[in-house]
Amino acid sequence: MRLMPISLALLLTVAGGVAAHEMPADGRHFSGKEAATLEEAVRNLTEGNEQLAAYLEDGSVEAADLAYIHELTYTLENAIAKMQEDLVTLATTLEEVHLASERGEADVVLESGRAYLSIADQLNR
Repeated sequence: MRLMPISLALLLTVAGGVAAHEMPADGRHFSGKEAATLEEAVRNLTEGNEQLAAYLEDGSVEAADLAYIHELTYTLENAIAKMQEDLVTLATTLEEVHLASERGEADVVLESGRAYLSIADQLNR
């Protein structure tokens, strides 16, 4: 039973050390990588998912890994938030193309279609 308090102390020391190391100097909570563009969000999501998969691969997570996984979730959340934002724009722009094509508005189809593709193409990179 004496091993349990030692393990807990080790966990808190390791997790606290990593969190303190990564926490901004002004005491704010870790914020993760930002994603300014959809392409960057997709890249951050892909890389973050690969990192998370590596931590989970063997079916167990070490105590020291928990702090790194915690930090990683912020980057993943930022990526998903940016993707959600841009997917709303993508859907809205596609609807403009759809409605303009029904009404025979070729100029709107061209303009909105190009805008749609400029966003959609970022998902394919």
